[in-house]
Amino acid sequence: MPELRRDIGLWRGIALNMIDMVGIGPFITIPLILMAMGGGRGMLAWILGGLLAISDGLVTAELSASMPGSGGSYVFLRHAYGRAGRLISFLFLFQILFSAPLSMASGCIGFASYLKVIIPAAGNHIGLTATIVCVLTMLLLLRRIEAIGKFSILLWIGVLATLAIVVIVGLPHLKLDAFAFWRAPRLDGGIGYAGLGVALIYAVYDYLGYYNICYIGDEVREPQRTIPRVIVISILAIGAIYLVMNACLISVLPMKQAMTSPSIVADYLALLFGTRAAQWISILILWTAFASIFSLMLGYSRILYAAARDGNFFGWFAKLHATEAYPYVSILFLGCVATAFCWLSLKNVLQAILSIRAIIPFMAQIIGAVLLRHREPDRPRPFRMWLYPLPAITALGLWSFIVISPQKGLKVGGLYVIAAGTLFYIARGWLERRRTIA
Repeated sequence: MPELRRDIGLWRGIALNMIDMVGIGPFITIPLILMAMGGGRGMLAWILGGLLAISDGLVTAELSASMPGSGGSYVFLRHAYGRAGRLISFLFLFQILFSAPLSMASGCIGFASYLKVIIPAAGNHIGLTATIVCVLTMLLLLRRIEAIGKFSILLWIGVLATLAIVVIVGLPHLKLDAFAFWRAPRLDGGIGYAGLGVALIYAVYDYLGYYNICYIGDEVREPQRTIPRVIVISILAIGAIYLVMNACLISVLPMKQAMTSPSIVADYLALLFGTRAAQWISILILWTAFASIFSLMLGYSRILYAAARDGNFFGWFAKLHATEAYPYVSILFLGCVATAFCWLSLKNVLQAILSIRAIIPFMAQIIGAVLLRHREPDRPRPFRMWLYPLPAITALGLWSFIVISPQKGLKVGGLYVIAAGTLFYIARGWLERRRTIA
């Protein structure tokens, strides 16, 4: 049976993580964050989002160094919860069936929405355009990992170029007061500090992806050393870029315009250099969005592969291509489901992603890491989270804040998925016992 190849090193791993983290997110959520916080106070949401990402990233880095195979959270949850691990890891797989295609669809819809800046007619066919992008990504991933790793470097260059242009052209206009969120007034139309929970949801969405390298652990060289370094470097780099980029944008654009702009970066470049510059940056943003979709589909396809190989999911997800050794069934399944979600509104997709994922895997994984520390104190840990248990406490507290925020759909959606997954797990076990008896 063919095996996965270890062709991903430090820089390719960082490339995959960073393109997953950036995506279309910051280019479409910045106005939403500013609106929720009533203006410049939105910088606080980015800071807290970065704090959550680095805290949770340190937890993930410790777990990934200790259990460096493909599957990421699936592997961590199954081991950390002992006898209950089979149920918890199954619930993670169950939510992946929804959240993974939703995440991919969010990138595709965002891509289609930004494309209308360049091709106005595309605005009349958002769902169709998003579907085409999704199918194209799926076809590109049906190849061996070495070729994908090289392609990810090319995509990464596009991501860095986009961010660099936004930051560099804005530095001469940067006002340090943009970082002083505590002095920023609340503008009419915004919620203010009461909207922090909503703003944090959008900010965290923009940081998601720092764990992507864990999903392809079986394809990473020296995973015990490489994976933690990829996670930490990616978060610190993206966090710093986000803060400076936001400061540049609100230093140049009038706050009222920044809060309501559907294409804030294009408006930013148009104000500085004219319409032509806005069109060119839109092309780079489309490149960045496509890079994120590519990385998401790659990572999530490996989760289903690892679960099926472990015997806790449908066996056909474990099938690898006979000569190129990639999990083609997982890729095709995720791509097809994502195309269906491409016809939903972007706002509904973003809310659904966080509502499903906040409790499982994130909060469950943090608790699991602490349980492992106490139950297996002598377990080899090539990387140990810094300042333990502070990162775990911080991440758990911020995730809890998101869950208990005033968004009823956020709480109910996640609980519905957990309840449905539990019932499905019980029913599956009952059917298996019936077959055994028969």
